[in-house]
Amino acid sequence: MDIDKSSVKNILIIKVSALGDIIRSFPALVSVAKTFPEAKISFMIGEQYKELLEPCPYVSEIIPYRKRKNTEDLMGFIRFALEMRSRQFDMVLNLQNTNRFDILTKLSGAKYKSEVITLERPMNGVEGVFEVLRTAGLRPKKRYYELWMTDADRSFAESFLARNGIAATDKIIGLNPAAGWESKQWPVIHYADLAAKLISADGAKIIVFGSGEERGRAEEIQRLAGSPITIASGETTIRQAFALIRLCSAFVSNDSGLMHAAALQDVPTAAIFGSTNPAYHGPAGDGHLTFFRGVDCSPCSKSVCEMDFEQYYCLTAIPASEVYKGVRRIMR
Repeated sequence: MDIDKSSVKNILIIKVSALGDIIRSFPALVSVAKTFPEAKISFMIGEQYKELLEPCPYVSEIIPYRKRKNTEDLMGFIRFALEMRSRQFDMVLNLQNTNRFDILTKLSGAKYKSEVITLERPMNGVEGVFEVLRTAGLRPKKRYYELWMTDADRSFAESFLARNGIAATDKIIGLNPAAGWESKQWPVIHYADLAAKLISADGAKIIVFGSGEERGRAEEIQRLAGSPITIASGETTIRQAFALIRLCSAFVSNDSGLMHAAALQDVPTAAIFGSTNPAYHGPAGDGHLTFFRGVDCSPCSKSVCEMDFEQYYCLTAIPASEVYKGVRRIMR
């Protein structure tokens, strides 16, 4: 369908989860904003992630999505759908690409709408989002990799380094040893071996990232490495973590949202994969590395390993020495 761009004044973009997938939708958001510079863009996002969009110059309205409140039962869904319809959107883009939000899209009354599609795999996740845009008649050619932070976020990152005796000119290597699934977590001992080697051979300063709940993994890395390591786990907001990652010379991570945040900021990223496919879930852009052992059962896309023996071999078989050589090649 050809689009009358002058008639598109009010756009809804839907992407509610998860962190990494939301981050990978941002290039599409920027492309839509540049295609319709006069339009108002509303972005429906999971309530826990709304801070990602608060500094975004392209979004006029953030619509926090609360599953239990908005769509938990039929009547709640109908009320929510009617509220969205009353906003009279001209275009609705369901970047979540699920049937639940396809119903909402169809009920919106918008003239231009995306459709739910089955993506051909493997395909980089950013490109997958652009395939969804194509169903609505949008075919932007350029990819804009952007994350948005405030001056306060950037000031926090600089002061965090200063408080921990790290200079901006140091070789700063970020480690992200956690992930939502156990089957994505490279062993802590490997992270510790990598950290020890980077410190002793390269004089690197190591910062370990993660949430407060994941702090135990960071403390274990510090204990096993036997060297001074700075722990940021639980010490930052999401945007503050992004600002701190931006100052790193390289970032080593499991398949996670922070991995995508590093890549979108053009921080050289070494990404480690076990149960998921790096061809789809890998970092977007150039200058990054992925480490993956294509054993018979991998990628299984399961959150927990179901092997009776040699559990998580897809991860344990990736040695720290191999990742170290890769980090040395890409770090700036």
